[in-house]
Amino acid sequence: MPSFRDPIKSGLNEYYGKLKESVEGLTAEELLWQPSPDSNHILWTVWHMARVADRWANSTVLGNGELWTRNGWAAKLGMPEDRYGRGETPAQVRDFPSVDIELVLEYYDEAHASVLAMIDALEQSDLDRDVYAEYRDESLNIGWILGHILSEESQHLGQVAYIRGIQRGFNG
Repeated sequence: MPSFRDPIKSGLNEYYGKLKESVEGLTAEELLWQPSPDSNHILWTVWHMARVADRWANSTVLGNGELWTRNGWAAKLGMPEDRYGRGETPAQVRDFPSVDIELVLEYYDEAHASVLAMIDALEQSDLDRDVYAEYRDESLNIGWILGHILSEESQHLGQVAYIRGIQRGFNG
């Protein structure tokens, strides 16, 4: 009998596969191109997506600290440990370091795997449990968090695909 885990993991894996397809073959210039001075670029968006997955799964739900600091990804990518992407100014996005997309995707691979492992560890009853999201200073329901991850990450995938499409045309 299918569990609640199956459709959630299917959605997570689908958007992650599409994200990898969307960035495949892009040049460093294309990854940093912004449609307007106040827009995010692809590299920043992919990095932020990895941070979102990592923070929600590892810090908020599991409470075991983000991979970003615990596994040294901040240092590997040459960024401050407290950098997350939420509320950043257009200037901060423009000044984002030109890091290798493959390294960002390695971090995202680890974060994505941790989200899937978190889901495997959850029971149906956990979906009704609240956890404290320190960076938001509020308690949130784990079921809501799972839906939010799918929604936010899918929206960001759309942004990445749209920017790629502006530059290179439709990517099916």
